[in-house]
Amino acid sequence: MPNDASTKSEFHDVYEINDTAWKQFNFQAQLDLDYYLKAQHSHDDMKRADRQGRILHTIDKISRQVNLLHGYEIRNRHILKIGPVGGFDQQEDIACSQHTGVTMSLMSRHGGYNIMSDAFKWGTLVQGHNLVEQWRDRNGLIQFGRLGYNQFLLDHGLTKDDLSDCGDIMTGQWISTDKAKMLVPTRADEIEKILPLTHSSRWPFQGTPAMMNKAGKRLFEQWWHRTTEEVSVVRHRFTGQQMTFEKFADDNADGDKQLANQFIENFRHPNGTPMLVKFRDIKDKIALKIFVDDKLVWEGDNPMKLRDYNYTWVHGLWCPECPRTELKLQSFTRGLRDPQTLTNRRINQIMDIIETETQGMRIIRAKYLMNPKDGMKAGQGVALFINDEAPDGMNLDQIFRQIPAPDVPQSLFQALDVIDKAETEAGGLNQEILGTDDRDIEVSGVLHAYRTGKALTGQAWMFQSLLTSKRDLGRKQVQIVQLNYDPIRVREIINEQPVQGFYDDNLTRFDCNPTEGVDTDSQRNMFYLELKDLLKTFPEMFAGIITPEMLVRNAPMTFSHKMLQAIQAASQRKKQLQQVQMQQQLISNELTQGLTQVQITQAQENITDAQVNRSQIPLNMAKTITEANKNAASPAIALLKEMVRLEIANQKNIQTAQNVNQP
Repeated sequence: MPNDASTKSEFHDVYEINDTAWKQFNFQAQLDLDYYLKAQHSHDDMKRADRQGRILHTIDKISRQVNLLHGYEIRNRHILKIGPVGGFDQQEDIACSQHTGVTMSLMSRHGGYNIMSDAFKWGTLVQGHNLVEQWRDRNGLIQFGRLGYNQFLLDHGLTKDDLSDCGDIMTGQWISTDKAKMLVPTRADEIEKILPLTHSSRWPFQGTPAMMNKAGKRLFEQWWHRTTEEVSVVRHRFTGQQMTFEKFADDNADGDKQLANQFIENFRHPNGTPMLVKFRDIKDKIALKIFVDDKLVWEGDNPMKLRDYNYTWVHGLWCPECPRTELKLQSFTRGLRDPQTLTNRRINQIMDIIETETQGMRIIRAKYLMNPKDGMKAGQGVALFINDEAPDGMNLDQIFRQIPAPDVPQSLFQALDVIDKAETEAGGLNQEILGTDDRDIEVSGVLHAYRTGKALTGQAWMFQSLLTSKRDLGRKQVQIVQLNYDPIRVREIINEQPVQGFYDDNLTRFDCNPTEGVDTDSQRNMFYLELKDLLKTFPEMFAGIITPEMLVRNAPMTFSHKMLQAIQAASQRKKQLQQVQMQQQLISNELTQGLTQVQITQAQENITDAQVNRSQIPLNMAKTITEANKNAASPAIALLKEMVRLEIANQKNIQTAQNVNQP
C-alpha cells in the first residue's frame, strides 16, 4: 500500500485552504436546503416557543416555486446529440451521427437525463451547485452520479464554468467497507485492515465520524489534481493532424514503439521530405489520489484516461469576481428565505392572537371551586361547580373572570398579503404562473400565456447555465467513449461499425459540438420526428423521397412488422396493377399503330383517285365549251321562251289578286 506522508500532508493543506474559502458558502447552502425541506425556523425561535408552550407553524411558499421551475425543465427537456460544425463532410457527419447514437443510448439507459434534472433542482435551485460524475463500472459501461454541495470542494480560484482553470477537486463520502473495496479492488485486503476513523474535522456537513462509525461507514476521499506532463507527439506535415506518439504506435504498429519510430523515419514524400515529424509537447493531465479513513490507498492518472475532470459543474447564480464565496455563488432559494421567514412569523403572530381568545388570562378564586382544574378548561359546555364556602351574595365574576383578548389587527393580514406577493416576485416569477384565485376577474388565454412567458424569461439565466453544463457533459462523454469503448462495444450499441473519424482526437475540438434535440428515447425515434418535420415543412419536395415504409421503420410503434408487411403487400399489388396497366397501354398503342397504318393506306388510295379525277378535268371542260357553243347558235328561240314564261306568270298573279278581293 502506498504510504507517502508528504502526499497526505499536501492533501490536508489543500483541503484546509479550500474548506476555509468555501465554509461561509456551505453554511448558506445548508440553510437553503433546510428552508426547502421546511426547516424554516431558527433555533432561537424554537427555544422561545418551547418556553412559552407555543407551536410554530410553517406555511411553505418556497417549494412551489422550486418545483414549478424543476417541472418546467423536465417538461421541456431536450436530448443531447452531437452535431457537426462547419461545411458538410460525409465522414464527419457519419462520425457525429454515430456519437449521437452512443450518447443517446448511454443517457437513456443509465439515467443521465434524470441525473442532470436532479442536479438542476438540488444544485441550481436549492443548494447552489452540484457535480455530475461520469465513471466506468466493472462491466466497462459508463455510469452517471451526482454529488451534493457537502460532498465536494472546488478550487477557490475557479472562474470558468467548464472547470478548465480548476486546479483541484476534492470529494468526500461516507460509504460501506464493501463499496470501498469494490471501488479500489486492488487494495481490498489493505482496506479491510484499516482502522475506522473516529475523529475528523473534514466534511462537517455530512455528520460526525462517531455517528458514521455506528453505521459501519468509511470515509472515502478523492483528490483530483490538474497538472501537466511532457509527451511525444507525431504531426503530419501537410495535413497538420497530430496525435500522441503512444496512440500513433498503438494504431500503426500494434504498440511497438521501435517499429513506430522506423515508420516515422521511412514515411517520406517522393522528393525525400519527411511526411511525419516527432516532437515533445506539454499536455494537461489529471492525477488522482484516493484515501480511505485518511489512509492513502491508490494514486495514478485519471482511470478514465481523460486529460480532464470526469465532472460537470451544475451551478446557480455565479459571479466569479466577487471575493466572498457566500455571495459569489447563490441558489434560487437564497432570495426566497427572508420573505419566507416573514411569512411564517406573521402567520404565527396571527395564530397566537387567535389562540389567546380561548386561552387568554383568567382570574380564578380556586377555593370556591369544587374542582380548581375546571377553571383551566376551554371550549363550549364547560361547567364550573361552586362549593359551599362561597358566600351567598358574592358575584360569579368575583370567583371566575375571563380577560377578553384583543382582535387580530387587520394590518397583520394586509402585511401578510404584501409579504406573499413580495416572496413571489423575489423569485422573479408572478402570480399568473403560479395560478390565480381571482374568480371574478377574467383574463384572456393569450394575455395569461404572455405573462407566464415573461416570468419564465426572467429565469433564462438558469436554463442557459444548464445548457452550458449539458454541452460540457456531452463533450467529455464523447472523449470518454473514444478512450474507453473499442469498435466492438460501439458496434453493439449502434449496430454499425464506427467510421474512421470516430476516434479522431480533434473531433470534439473542431469538428463537432454537443447540441440539444427533440426529447426522445432513441436516435431512431428522433430520426422519425425529423422525417415528419421535413415532410410537413416541404410536402412537395419530400413526398416521393420519404416513403411510408421509411416512416414505419423508424416510428415508435408496436407490431411495426405487421404494418411493414401490409405496406409491402400494398406495394406489391400496386406494382401488379401498374404492370397490367402497362400491358393494356401496350396493346392500345399497337391497335393505334395498326389503325394509323390503315388510315395512311386509305389516304394514299384517295390521293390516287384524286389524281385520276384531275386528269379528266380537261376533257370535261372541252365538253362544256361545246355545249355552250350549241346554245349560243339559237338565241332568238331562247328569248321567245323566256317571254312566254313571264307572261304566264303575270296572268297567274292577276287571277290570285282578284280571288282575294271578292267577298
